[in-house]
Amino acid sequence: MKAYLAVIAALVAVVTPAAAQDKFTNGPVIKNFGAVAKVDTDLPLPPGMDYKILFDVKTATPGERSTGIDAAARTMNMLAASGVPVSKIHPAIVIHSKGLWDVTTDARYRKEAGGPNPNIELVRELVAQGVPIYVCGQTLARYDVDKSELLPGVKVALSAINAHAILQRQGYTLNPF
Repeated sequence: MKAYLAVIAALVAVVTPAAAQDKFTNGPVIKNFGAVAKVDTDLPLPPGMDYKILFDVKTATPGERSTGIDAAARTMNMLAASGVPVSKIHPAIVIHSKGLWDVTTDARYRKEAGGPNPNIELVRELVAQGVPIYVCGQTLARYDVDKSELLPGVKVALSAINAHAILQRQGYTLNPF
């Protein structure tokens, strides 16, 4: 009987995460990233609201897609799938510290991480949707990265501090996650 229960427990452990993942889908705005689930929410989304959300990205895990950058894609998909017009969804991303590597060219990323940059297509899709992505200029100087080593569409700010101040003054709220 113990062996039978152990087998059942092992199957549940394997099947449950897979079943949970089936609830998540990509799109409708960022087609290949930003998977979200439908939720029966008790906090309705206010009609006509502009969602100006600022994402701060300061960490990177070599060889893995950036969870911070993907959060912007998830937010766009989540709001659009919930009926918010894309014209009302305005994420912005500020990158500093080691988060820098996730928005560098594949050649520069390989020098730092030893493998291909898994964020290239994600950044491309966000930039194509008009999402501003700013890198801290002080971080570029600290790590001796040239502007030409950034992915297309990624912009340089004087610093992350200044980018945050400017974007918050423009009505962006800082995502606390």
